[in-house]
Parts: sequence; C-alpha cells; structure tokens
Amino acid sequence: MRVWPFLASLVAVLVGSSGIAVAQNKPLICDQQFALCTSANCIPAPGNPKVALCTCAVWDGKGGTTGVASCDAVKPSTDANGWRTVYSYFALTQSYQGKRLMRCSAGTPWAECLNAKCTIDPANPSKAICACETMFQTGEWVTWAGNCNTQSCSNGFLNGTTAAEVLPGIDILTKELDLKKSPVNWCSPADAR
Repeated sequence: MRVWPFLASLVAVLVGSSGIAVAQNKPLICDQQFALCTSANCIPAPGNPKVALCTCAVWDGKGGTTGVASCDAVKPSTDANGWRTVYSYFALTQSYQGKRLMRCSAGTPWAECLNAKCTIDPANPSKAICACETMFQTGEWVTWAGNCNTQSCSNGFLNGTTAAEVLPGIDILTKELDLKKSPVNWCSPADAR
C-alpha cells in the first residue's frame, strides 16, 4: 500500500512479474474492480522471501495507484481458464468500515501491495490473493490491519506503508471524492495492547 512518491524503484521490481506498463510517478485514480489490501494479513511465499501472499478484499469503484501508464494497464481481466485477475489499489473504503490506521515500530517486516497482481478466489469472489513485495522498514510504518493491536505488527505479517507515503494519497483521494474531510482515523495509544 505504499502510495504516492515511491514507485519508481518499486515498479521496476514489480514490472518483471506483473507486466504493468510504467509511466511517470504521478497519482492516477481508476474506477474499476480492484483488490483492496489496506488491512490485509499476509504470509511469506514458500521458497521466496521477497514475495508475500496477502488476502485482500475485492472492490468496485475508485481507487488510487501510481507509476502506471493508464487505468487500462491495471484493468481486470479473465484468462482462458476463467481465472480473474485484478490489481491492488489504494482506497479509503475501509476507513468507512471503522478500520483505523495503526503505527508500527521500526524493524518489523511488512508487505507492500500497491499495484500487486491478484487472483480472485472463484469460491469466494469477494476475496483475492495478491503477490505483494516483502519489505523491511528501518523506520516506523503504518497499516489499517491489526485492529489497533500493536502486538500484531511483530506477531503477524501485515500490508503496510510509511506515513510519509500514505498521507499524500489520503489527501488526493479525499479531494477526488469531494469529501469535506478525510475519513481516516488513527489508533490511539490507549488502543495499544
């Protein structure tokens, strides 16, 4: 979910596996089906410590991405076997569901899912499994996952980003959606367990 100013280096890594056409590093709002991984729980991919497999929600509507040429570069598709592919975008949707943004301390691993290629689960089309990048952040990072339980930052493997990267994305989507104020709320220190 690393959102806006980062993607020049990350997309270079993801292009090899995703086939996404790279563009300038500017935000793009797409209105189509996508995977929402802001509160995803993940596991390391067997035999590949650079990849995290994350279970994400499937949504239709507006979401933000960056570093791609157009929304067509990350549009949903269905292959000859009927497998549906979507890409992970950033959206404020889960903030409306009461999920809050939690700060996690430095030194814990997390997954980066923005623009990740995902396969929709045919048995449960409201879920997708996404191949995300494993990150090790030397500084603090943030996530909508974990239900404000800071122990989940080190006991789990969550989708996340840095505050410096998500805050501009929150502002851009707030303006794009004509919201008077951001729906994002932060976990309080009293929530920590």
